[in-house]
Amino acid sequence: MANAHRKMISELERIQLSALCDVNDELLHKVGDEEGIGKEKRFIEMESLIQDPDVDAVISIVPNDLHANVLELCIRHQKPIMAEKPFTLNFKEAEYLAELYEKTPIPCMVGFSYRYIPAFRYAKKLLQENKIGTLRHMEVRYLQSFGAPIFDVPYLWRFNKVVTGTGALGDLGAHMIDSARFLVGEFKSVSALMRTFVPERRDPASGSMHKVEVDDYASFLAELENDVAGTFLTTRNAIGSGNQHEVTLYGDIGTIHVNCEKPDEVLFSLVDAKELKTTKEILEVPAGYRRQQLEDFIALVTGQEQEGIPDFHDGYRNQKVLERIIESAEKGRSVNIDE
Repeated sequence: MANAHRKMISELERIQLSALCDVNDELLHKVGDEEGIGKEKRFIEMESLIQDPDVDAVISIVPNDLHANVLELCIRHQKPIMAEKPFTLNFKEAEYLAELYEKTPIPCMVGFSYRYIPAFRYAKKLLQENKIGTLRHMEVRYLQSFGAPIFDVPYLWRFNKVVTGTGALGDLGAHMIDSARFLVGEFKSVSALMRTFVPERRDPASGSMHKVEVDDYASFLAELENDVAGTFLTTRNAIGSGNQHEVTLYGDIGTIHVNCEKPDEVLFSLVDAKELKTTKEILEVPAGYRRQQLEDFIALVTGQEQEGIPDFHDGYRNQKVLERIIESAEKGRSVNIDE
């Protein structure tokens, strides 16, 4: 993901890479040479980079167990940050950060990147214009296949509960939750089921089998604002799926379907009020809905008003929903988000 952000930075004139931090010394100097970063701005300790007076803002691309650490340091040193998702390893960390943030807030953006898929942004506009009538329910799926047993993926950090917190839920489900909040509104309750399909994976270093304690699959029903019902499914064991994040929105007179793998089109169904016939068409997304994620980060840091930027509150609220989904799966019952 760091390479993806390097590419985004290279596409914009108002932001430039000025410092790097990594625990991998060889990689740090390789990328430093590629980017023309002076050796005095190549750091091994992240606080050294964050407190550097020449650094105006921080982009944090680290494993989940370090998300809260970087956020806390940025709050303490008052440095704007673009942080990856999930917001924190768990909700306890999120609550701690919220206390710090309320006292000394900073510009903070969370990397819910699917808000920047043109089709998703256009779908939101169609909803705001009431194109499908009263929204009744939604279906959200995020499917990948790399974790299926046949691929024999070894025990990586994404399968280590200490480092990642959850499996498919935090990795992919966090995006599903944000897409629902972005398009529809807040979650009120959830009822969840979680499963681990591959209980052991081979350690690439030792060759021995290592127990997997995170989920390969998570599904949940949800009640959202305005009595909208939602069904959600995520797994990394869906053969045939690449990176398939899709949302379907069902209204009284029409349906909107978007898929991140088709970022420039919206499948739009509408029923004719007189003839009661349903038409289905593919709408091309207008050019005005294309916006790079870091453009909004620049806007946030420079104090420009920009609607829909995923901020600290969005990260905190997302983590709270994740916590309630885990709680629901463990208790085997529906859980209110704010109980």
